[in-house]
Amino acid sequence: MPKTLISTPDPDQPPSEPVLCDEHAERTVLAAVLHHPQLVSYLMAVLHATHFSSPACREIFLAAAAIHHHNEPCTPAAVTAELEHRQQADSGAHVKAATDLVSKLVRAAVPAEPVVVHYVAIVWDLAALRRYAAARPEGLPSMPMRVFLTDDDT
Repeated sequence: MPKTLISTPDPDQPPSEPVLCDEHAERTVLAAVLHHPQLVSYLMAVLHATHFSSPACREIFLAAAAIHHHNEPCTPAAVTAELEHRQQADSGAHVKAATDLVSKLVRAAVPAEPVVVHYVAIVWDLAALRRYAAARPEGLPSMPMRVFLTDDDT
């Protein structure tokens, strides 16, 4: 007897929205910028400010990039000074949040350099997925389906 596969949306499982940001990975990368000066040129070559989902993280990255492009050492004090300079030019609250975040990143534990590269890949991949999700015309998340077979009575 032939069977037919029938599927319907599963009411017991609402569709889950994919999480396309990892704040821990972003903060780890930024802490590495402040703690591992030998990694700064690599991080600046691979990442861009748009790869960060948080506005405060974006501001810290932009400040570190500005310092790096002036061939100055990317120290926490230099990043804080650059952020304060940016705050005077732009009165945004995200710059103030970035200044507060720098002090937290200075006290944060930073993993070894190979592990930091892993976190860089996470930040880069999630940014690519965010761009891909925004480019999809339907923009719909996947729908959990309930599937069952029925008998075909012919």
